[in-house]
Amino acid sequence: MNFSGKKGRASPPPVVNMTPLVDVILQLVIFFMVTAQFAVLPGLKLMLPELSSGTLVQTAERLEVSITSQNDLFFEGQPTTVARLGDLLEQTGADGAKVVVLISADKDTDYGMVFQVIEALRLKNFNRVVMGATLPVEDNSEL
Repeated sequence: MNFSGKKGRASPPPVVNMTPLVDVILQLVIFFMVTAQFAVLPGLKLMLPELSSGTLVQTAERLEVSITSQNDLFFEGQPTTVARLGDLLEQTGADGAKVVVLISADKDTDYGMVFQVIEALRLKNFNRVVMGATLPVEDNSEL
C-alpha cells in the first residue's frame, strides 16, 4: 500500500499555517478579558476627617484598624470586635514598640468606640497609634 500519490516520488511534508490559530486564540483571550467579572474586594467606605495641614507617616511595619460610622470594627480588612482585637494583634507577632497602628475612623464614629480601640491597643503594648485623616487636595491651577 503506497499512499504517496506517485510512485517513486516523496510528497512534501504537510504545512500547518499558524496564523488563523493565533488569530482565534487572540480573539478568545480578548473575549474572556472583556466579559470576565473581576473580583472586586469589598472596601470600607469611610469619610475620614479632613485636616488643613499635617505630615504623612511612612513606615514599613504598619497595622490598620478601621471603624465605620455604624461602629463596625475591622482589623486589616477583616471584621472583628474590640474583645478579639487584642488576640488578633498578638497573632500577628508584631512588636508593639516598632509597629505603627493606623486607626481610620469615620468622622461620624462614636468617640467611645475609638477610645475602646485605643485602650485595647494600649493593653497589648501597641503604643505607636496614628489617627487617619485626609489632607485637602492642593490646587495647582494658579501656576
